Amino acid sequence: MIRVIMLLCLVAANCVWAAAPAQPRLQVKSAAEVAWEAIPDTIPDADQVRIAMEYLNNNPNDIPLLRGVQNILNRKGDLTVEFWKERMDKNPTTANRYLYARKVGESEVMKAQADLIMRDDPNNFWGYYLAAVSELNKEKPDLNFSVGFFEQAIAKDPSRPEGWYYCADSYEQLGNLDKALECYQAGLVVQPGDKSLKMSILGLYGQKREADKYFALAAELLPKEPPLQIDLGLHGSEHKMTSSDLAGQYTVLEMFTYW
Repeated sequence: MIRVIMLLCLVAANCVWAAAPAQPRLQVKSAAEVAWEAIPDTIPDADQVRIAMEYLNNNPNDIPLLRGVQNILNRKGDLTVEFWKERMDKNPTTANRYLYARKVGESEVMKAQADLIMRDDPNNFWGYYLAAVSELNKEKPDLNFSVGFFEQAIAKDPSRPEGWYYCADSYEQLGNLDKALECYQAGLVVQPGDKSLKMSILGLYGQKREADKYFALAAELLPKEPPLQIDLGLHGSEHKMTSSDLAGQYTVLEMFTYW
């Protein structure tokens, strides 16, 4: 009897562990990705394409890096879908399948490659992420389907910001604001200080009518200095309103004119 009880407790513990949500982790970039991001966009297009090809060939499995590399090659190079397909056919790695599907951008192709990645490389974030995005690319996506794959992707690698961001957006579109908020806040753990994430959270506070949290975060996001320099005369007063009068506070300016 004691053995049965102990076995049941062990099974229960395993179930709880399996159901535990993924905990976000700080994103860590590879040295190659950091070096790539440091390359200025002001250099000639031909040089950018040449450098991109070097990074593509020297870092064939670094998908986070290769996403940026592919963006440059798409915008400033002449590489066709056939180039990415031939590369994949010669060496059907997770990275090459992902880059080919990303270049094509069609839902069916993306899902087919995602299935192959998940089959051959089941612990890789990008297969599940690609499956989720393939659904979002449909004219009428099943957001619950996408959320399911985003959550699986996050479980594989909770340090990838894409998983948290798009999972949050999908939950928001589904109307599950609490889950969306959890994912956006997790995204801030992955990428601390990301202002776009804070703006998304601000929008959720507005939808949830959580005024105290909304205005507290809005105050944090307000610029310390007014973005515009103004010099306005006030009716019935000799004082002129300047930018310093508006610093650090919410202000409504009502103006009208006769045309």
